[in-house]
Amino acid sequence: MGETQFLWGVVLIFRTDVAGGYASPHFSEDVRVVRADSEDAARDAAMALGRADEISYRNTSGEEVTWRFLGITSLQLLQVDEPEAGATLLHRSFDRLDRYRDLFEIDDLPEEPHRPR
Repeated sequence: MGETQFLWGVVLIFRTDVAGGYASPHFSEDVRVVRADSEDAARDAAMALGRADEISYRNTSGEEVTWRFLGITSLQLLQVDEPEAGATLLHRSFDRLDRYRDLFEIDDLPEEPHRPR
């Protein structure tokens, strides 16, 4: 009988470059779910996903576009066996809301916490 497998939430970071040097690199994150029996196995599965998504191709202007996997920024055991609508997949906490606003260019987050009515 095989070991029990759990669901893990992972955040993968990618870098996209367009040849020619006129555009700055673009970075993106993907939130994915992997099934594994341990944290090490989940990390290995996430790394394999990231590497499998690396690609180079020519865009419509004939420029080479390269999408490169940089690494994993978060790996967490999910608290659900099968995700449903509304389930929390990943939770990250931070001390500086201003840096979060700047990073994601979010202007409409309130300064004060939302208080239910």
